[in-house]
Amino acid sequence: MGKTETTLTEEEAAKFVGLKTGEFSAKATSLKIPGWKTGEFKQSVLVKYFEPTEDDGLDSHVIAVSNQKGGEGKTTISLYLAEALSENHKVLLIDWDPQANATQLFLKEDVPSVMDYLGYRGKKSKDITPAVRTIAENFDLLPSTLELANLTTPYERDDFELLNEAILPLRSRYEYIIIDCPPSLGLILENALICADYILVPIQTRAFSLQGIRDLYETFQKIQKKANQRLKLLGAVLNQYEGQKALAGLAEGVKRYFPVFETVIQRREAIPQAQAKMSFLAKIDLTTMKNFRDLASEVKNKIDVQKN
Repeated sequence: MGKTETTLTEEEAAKFVGLKTGEFSAKATSLKIPGWKTGEFKQSVLVKYFEPTEDDGLDSHVIAVSNQKGGEGKTTISLYLAEALSENHKVLLIDWDPQANATQLFLKEDVPSVMDYLGYRGKKSKDITPAVRTIAENFDLLPSTLELANLTTPYERDDFELLNEAILPLRSRYEYIIIDCPPSLGLILENALICADYILVPIQTRAFSLQGIRDLYETFQKIQKKANQRLKLLGAVLNQYEGQKALAGLAEGVKRYFPVFETVIQRREAIPQAQAKMSFLAKIDLTTMKNFRDLASEVKNKIDVQKN
C-alpha cells in the first residue's frame, strides 16, 4: 500500500516552515519549489528546503557517506560505523551503490532491488518497508542490486527526490540512517544528498586522494543551496591510516573543503578478514572495533553540536 502524502496550501506551508505567507511565496518562487505555481506544496518536499518549525516526524539523523573516487573506503566506513552505532541505537544502513557490496556481505540470496520501489520512469512507487532486512539487533539493511545503476537520467523533476520520498515512512523508526553512496557524481548521489541531513567523506591517507574533493564539495554546495538546506558537512574521515608523515599536509588540504575528524581509521587486517568471513567486526577484533566506536562517538558529538 502506498504512503499517504500530506499536501499543504500556501498559508499552511508558510506556517509549517515558520515564515510569513509573503516571505514564503517569494522564496518558493525564487527556488522554484515544486508547487510554487499551483499553490499546493507537499510536506515531504518542504522539509528539504526548510528547517520545519513543527514536528515533522523525521526523528532519524541521515548521514550520506560519500566520495566520488573509488577505493576510499565508503562501504567499510558505512558498515562499521553503522555496526558501532547499533550497539546503542536503532540503525538502518542503506546500500545505495549498484555494486551492492554491503548487501552481498550480509545477504546470500537474491533480494528485491531498491529500484523496484522508487517509481522511476513512470513506474508506480511502492512502500519500501518490505524491502528492509534485519541483520542484527538494532541493525537493519535496505539492500541494493546492480539494477540501481539504471538510475542515471532524470525524466521528471521528482526523480531527484526518489530516495527521500521512499524512506519517509522509515525515518521515525531509526535514530541513525547511514547511506553508502556510489563512487560517482550524478543522479544516484544527488538523490542521497537531497535525502541526507549530513555528509561524511572517507579519504584514504595516500597520494592523490584529494583528487575530486573539490568537485564533491561543489556538488554539496549546489544541493545545499538549491534542494536541501538541511544538509550539513559532518566532515572527512582519514581512512587506512598507517602513520605517514604526509598526514598533516593531507589533513590541511582536506580542510580547505571539509572539516576533518579527530578520529582516524587505522589500517587493520581485521577489516578485510571480517568482510571475507561475512562477519561483524566486533566478532573479529575488538581493538579495530574500538576505532569505529570512537568514530561513532565523534559523529554523535558533531551532530549534537550542529543541532544546538
